[in-house]
Amino acid sequence: MAGLKFEIMPEPNNDSLQIGREFGNRGQCNPTYFTVGNLVKHLMYLRDELHVPTEKIISDYAFVTAGGCGPCRMGMYSTEYRKALRDSGFTGFRVLLFSRSGDVQDVLMDGLKLTNKDIIRFFMAIMVGDILNTINIRRRPFEITPGSVDTIVKAAREEIDTAHWIKGLFKARKILKTIKLKKEKRPIVHIMGEFWAKTTDGEGNYHLFRFIEKEGGVVSNETVTDWLLHQIWRARWSAARTKKSKFITSTELQLKVLELMIAGIFKTMCFILGEKNKLSDHGSLAQAAGEHFDLHVDGGEDHMEVAHHIHIAKHKLADLIISVKPFTCLSSSGVSDGVQSKISELYPQVEFIAVETNGDSATNFYSRIQMAMQKVIAPSLQ
Repeated sequence: MAGLKFEIMPEPNNDSLQIGREFGNRGQCNPTYFTVGNLVKHLMYLRDELHVPTEKIISDYAFVTAGGCGPCRMGMYSTEYRKALRDSGFTGFRVLLFSRSGDVQDVLMDGLKLTNKDIIRFFMAIMVGDILNTINIRRRPFEITPGSVDTIVKAAREEIDTAHWIKGLFKARKILKTIKLKKEKRPIVHIMGEFWAKTTDGEGNYHLFRFIEKEGGVVSNETVTDWLLHQIWRARWSAARTKKSKFITSTELQLKVLELMIAGIFKTMCFILGEKNKLSDHGSLAQAAGEHFDLHVDGGEDHMEVAHHIHIAKHKLADLIISVKPFTCLSSSGVSDGVQSKISELYPQVEFIAVETNGDSATNFYSRIQMAMQKVIAPSLQ
């Protein structure tokens, strides 16, 4: 993309969790343990299995991730990475954080030199990933041949990787059209909650998406692109709230243009790839949540969980909402869940359940979801 060599990190698993717990501070949440441990595990693999010298790993490699999230413990990622890397023998290894403000900052050494064109391509890659991931999740429960959707979506992704953007998208569209689906009624289960727990699809959330599929549901997922638009909305809202003039400022205008550009590109890509995925109207969501949630609260998902709950219930877009988050997540468990009980009373037409992960206790996690699923499976089949 930017003339840089890159490699995709392996999916964080329970081995990553244990390494994260070994080298991390106590009291961190799952995303921190899983992601920090996953990085240390991979560096150990390079050093111990591939015999790459530690000095070469530190000089030739860097790790790029998201970070900074207000009062959420995700805001302490940089400190956790520094501690874990130091204690595991990789002092000086570079970690680059994409903060919520949209900046790229290196917390250890000189950072990447990316142009505006590179940043735009980066966001376009996120959008393509969101769309393909959504196609995979929402088609997979209805596949005729087990495993076929995973295989076809992977082939479409590889086509986009190797071809020019637009040409690759149209080639991927042809590949995706080969998916064969059966007609079947299933309850729709919307997944919301803490950013990492709701978007990862592995041991970090007990393979939640695939578990719901096995239990007879179809997942309605949230995208990274929608989260990015929420960050743009918050920046625009903050700028409008603090300005001294009644006229639109250049900052507000630039943010609005950026919002329209991202939404337009996403819609175009959806059209090409054959996916009907709508992005949220964050102004309307804020208005709906504002009656129950202080919009000045900034951290984690902010008012997004409450807003989406109201929107989904009003328009009957799902039968069940699951809010998944790490154990004692400050923003989700500590703030949003306190409001959700009131929202559930106001909008009882949609079932709601909040569940927490901690890397252990999968049985309790699955049992609670199974009980909630039983409430919506029978009515959805009538």
